[in-house]
Amino acid sequence: MSKLQVSVLIIAQNAAFSLKRCLDSLAGFDEIVLVDGGSTDETLTIAAGYRNVKIYQNPWPGFIAQRNLSIDKASHDWCLMMDSDEALTPELFKEIETTIQLPNAKKLYRIVRTEYFEGQPIEQAFGRSDYQERLFQTKHIRYTGGNHHEHLIDGRLAKLGDPDMADFPRQLRILHWPKYGMDAWIKKLPRFVTLVANEKLSRGKTTSAFTVLATLFGTFFQIYAKSWKEGRVGFLISINEACYRTLVKANMYANSKLKAGRENKNFEKEFLN
Repeated sequence: MSKLQVSVLIIAQNAAFSLKRCLDSLAGFDEIVLVDGGSTDETLTIAAGYRNVKIYQNPWPGFIAQRNLSIDKASHDWCLMMDSDEALTPELFKEIETTIQLPNAKKLYRIVRTEYFEGQPIEQAFGRSDYQERLFQTKHIRYTGGNHHEHLIDGRLAKLGDPDMADFPRQLRILHWPKYGMDAWIKKLPRFVTLVANEKLSRGKTTSAFTVLATLFGTFFQIYAKSWKEGRVGFLISINEACYRTLVKANMYANSKLKAGRENKNFEKEFLN
């Protein structure tokens, strides 16, 4: 049986815990472009066991650069963006197969990803299952933005209502990692805090000690107002997001102060000499 002529794009780093589930769900695609940012676990060994996976190693340059590199490596006219901790349903595969054959196909399609927390699908709380830009015609799309990337359609920012973008039916979904919860979040937190804080600092953003403290309580109540219907899980989601945003601000505050201190010392050294 011939494979679907679509390039699946995955950027990965230390993804051994979920990669097999992901790649198994993508067996019907002709090509999987996996760009590895420097894994030290079994990620590359697992990926090498799949005949439709092409592995490219590129030391982590940031989300946008890594995503755009994956597009550059694609061989087919259509791409599907996936994360290493996601899986594709058979129903969604069939819809993709139909869509790419349409004579009036759009350049970019959004697909819903089912989010989980502590084994529970999240449909009402903050971070709930929602649409994301995933399937696109290769030559028309690039990534832009920061850690929370956006898409460019022929150089313009993709926005809701764009005539070149459409949505798949909501019931056809990509499935996030179902075991995602407190333990997984705690493990991922340090890396994401550092990445996001550094990105904001590189764009000249700063913060204050008061903002760090206000973020902790303000974020909790803001998120809980959207998440209380999920009960215990909604409470945990609110705590997690409050801690994450506060740590980003704290990291920014600490590093901006350290930088200022270094600059003052350099000034004093040059002045005294």
